[in-house]
Amino acid sequence: MATKHLCIGSLALNDTVYADGRTSMAAPGGNALYASVGASLWSAAVGIVAVIGYDWPAAYTDTLAGSSIDTGRLVAKDEETMRAWTIYEASGYRRYFSRNTEVVLLTPSPYSSVPLSQAEAAAFSEAARQVHLRNSPLPHEVPPHLLEVESIHICPMRLETILAWIDFLETKPHIFVSVDILPYPLAGNLNAPDLLKLLRRVNAFMPSEAEAESLLPGHEPEAFCRAIAARGPRLVVIKQGDHGAAIFDRDRNLFAQIPPYPANVDDLTGAGDSFCGGFSVGYTETGDIVLAALYGTVSASFIIEGFGGLHALNVSRAQAQARLKQLQKQI
Repeated sequence: MATKHLCIGSLALNDTVYADGRTSMAAPGGNALYASVGASLWSAAVGIVAVIGYDWPAAYTDTLAGSSIDTGRLVAKDEETMRAWTIYEASGYRRYFSRNTEVVLLTPSPYSSVPLSQAEAAAFSEAARQVHLRNSPLPHEVPPHLLEVESIHICPMRLETILAWIDFLETKPHIFVSVDILPYPLAGNLNAPDLLKLLRRVNAFMPSEAEAESLLPGHEPEAFCRAIAARGPRLVVIKQGDHGAAIFDRDRNLFAQIPPYPANVDDLTGAGDSFCGGFSVGYTETGDIVLAALYGTVSASFIIEGFGGLHALNVSRAQAQARLKQLQKQI
């Protein structure tokens, strides 16, 4: 089947430590993987666009290739894959620490009483930036004909990388584009030029609560959705974790709250990305924001029931449909 839906972002190796002592090392992750697996629950025409580093296990790629997900747009680089510790506290709070070599060497000790100098802080920030940039694909790295699809979801990456994709997609208005972002502390300035450039091209803008808060501190969900939609995207979704999702369709003047699915949570990593993948496919194929959000909710519910993203490839379409029906009864 020809690929119709693409998920663009990063691959990563996740090392997780739970508060109860359980660990998971080098689990397959990264926002592009979670998004594409979430999308694949609803379509057999999903492709992934991401960078493969020299230390990315070939077995993970083989597992992806053995599924319905098209891996023909993966970009191989002689670079270290993005890798991080995820530490869960008893409260449920998660902390992240990069394990990439150049970042580790510059990471300040939490026990040091000496603050970083301006030069040290700048070096640390630049090292982290370079890890993200080299692990994020750019449009020119993929043959143009492989990017002719119906929908593209752009996962959180550095803003300069996202804008490179926005520039490329300016000439392709027929492609449905959804975007998730990293937190950008704009302190309420929703008219920042780069943000406006992004919003004017995307069809769906889907930040998490933390990301929405970074754009508009103290935001009220419906007011935030309307303010964003007024600047470009028809659809706005705020992913709210175990509270579900807030959705807004400007053309229908529809604001609604979508409930979460009561999943058996094992690892929350990738929940938001898999939601976005399911949503992108759902809206492209149904044109209904409510149904699309339910698709995304179901995708996330399966992802968080195990470590890494690949385990959800074993979920059948019938299992996904069964959870969808359960959620529809709550709407």
